[in-house]
Amino acid sequence: MTPPQLKPWEKISSISPSALQPGSAYVSVDDQRQDNFHPYIFRTHDFGAHWQPIVTGLPANQPVSVVRADPVRAGLLYAGTTDGAYVSFDDGAHWQSLQLNLPNAWVKDLLVHDGDLIAATQGRALWVLDDLAPLRQLTPAVVASPAHLFAPEPAWRVHPDNNVDTPLPSSTPQGQNPPAGAILDYWIGPHTHGPVSLAIYDRQGHRVRRFVSDAPPAPVPAHRYFAKRWLRPAERLSAAPGMHRFVWNLRYRRPAAIAYRYSMQAVFDHNTPTSVDGPYVLPGIYRVVLSAGGRTYRASLVVRLDPREHVSPADLRALLTYSQSIGRALGRVKALYDAQQPVHHALRQLQGRIAAGQAPRRLAASVARLTARTCGTGAEGMLTLNRRLGALEANAESADRPPTVADERVLQALIAQFESAEAHWHHAVAEAERLNVQLRTIGLAPITLPPLPAH
Repeated sequence: MTPPQLKPWEKISSISPSALQPGSAYVSVDDQRQDNFHPYIFRTHDFGAHWQPIVTGLPANQPVSVVRADPVRAGLLYAGTTDGAYVSFDDGAHWQSLQLNLPNAWVKDLLVHDGDLIAATQGRALWVLDDLAPLRQLTPAVVASPAHLFAPEPAWRVHPDNNVDTPLPSSTPQGQNPPAGAILDYWIGPHTHGPVSLAIYDRQGHRVRRFVSDAPPAPVPAHRYFAKRWLRPAERLSAAPGMHRFVWNLRYRRPAAIAYRYSMQAVFDHNTPTSVDGPYVLPGIYRVVLSAGGRTYRASLVVRLDPREHVSPADLRALLTYSQSIGRALGRVKALYDAQQPVHHALRQLQGRIAAGQAPRRLAASVARLTARTCGTGAEGMLTLNRRLGALEANAESADRPPTVADERVLQALIAQFESAEAHWHHAVAEAERLNVQLRTIGLAPITLPPLPAH
């Protein structure tokens, strides 16, 4: 069943039988050892009785080392040449480059494994094209549509970069891991205009996250104490025509906090995560909704538990409930902190006016008493609570395990500490209202009191 087009001493460099079509196979031929650098790929659909050459679109001076048939979509082929990788969507009738960020290197072998394409190169290491779902689903109908949301591959709920020790120096050679989270691919047609949004919903219909193209991601208010190249710009949803890939990190929205801190889980030129972050979603089925050009497109997303973990769904739900309780506590701390700041600022100004003789000295005792009453609930106390709650959240989300009794007790102790400070603040507000009566009596502007934060 040797293709009759083969000449003596030409080397069959690969054979790829189809996993979907009985009697179909593809072979590549490499004849560069005889100074023949033309590409050769042949296909058969009748168990080798007939062979057709399929090289249209391949460079004329690049011998083919390997050809592979996709095991999921019939007619989707991959090829490796002495200078890169190529793909065909029509059973080899036409080829086009699949180079992307792959360096110009001799691709000696290709393997489709768990939805990824692995390329073995000559001297340039192993390279992996993550998630072949969009290639498998890309059709002329998709390209002609106003927009399209590709059905995503299952996402693994893993904890990336969980090393909290000193990161590797920037000069250390290291590989790049695949994106951590759900890979969401979508297509925007050339005549589709306006903003684009991606929303994720759980099985109960509750919205978990939403991303929009017309609002840039808000910068994380954290002090950067290291070189800028240890950070990666926040990923932004694109509304431009063409193919796009967006990675959702499988987390709920980041809870409100007074301040955030950069962790030591850093990778140079990739990213340095911040604490606090949102809790991880539970394994299960989610619904992804793309909105573009006035239309909506839907797809299901499966989130799977890390196969190395052995934890019950009940324990994971307990962890989520615990993390969300921390998030609510952080929000209450921030709300009280924000309410305190204008009052503290006004008290400092009033103390300065009294010291400068611009206000009656008899106010000094009232101002001093109010300052002392708010001292225990002031910025430093709220910042300390923010740091402790943030550390508690980072520890909780560092592993798939239920909260311990100690975890619960620490959280309750911090909440009790906050509620005590909040009660003191309520008394301070009453004291400030009495001070405002004195200020109005002598014709001075009263202290502006923001509404008390809601529980």
